[in-house]
Amino acid sequence: MEFIGIGFLLVGVIVLVLAVRYAIDTSKMITRMDAMLHEMRLLRKDIWELKDNKHIVDKKV
Repeated sequence: MEFIGIGFLLVGVIVLVLAVRYAIDTSKMITRMDAMLHEMRLLRKDIWELKDNKHIVDKKV
């Protein structure tokens, strides 16, 4: 009887993991996060290019 209970527990955990993975994979939040990360990488690249460019005049008011 103990083995049957352990088996049901394992099956339940596997089903729960699969349900959570499916929910994450189908979420639109992941695609938005990927787009945001891509935009952040582009902004960092632009910042580094601006820092490397010595022709920009830095004026303090």
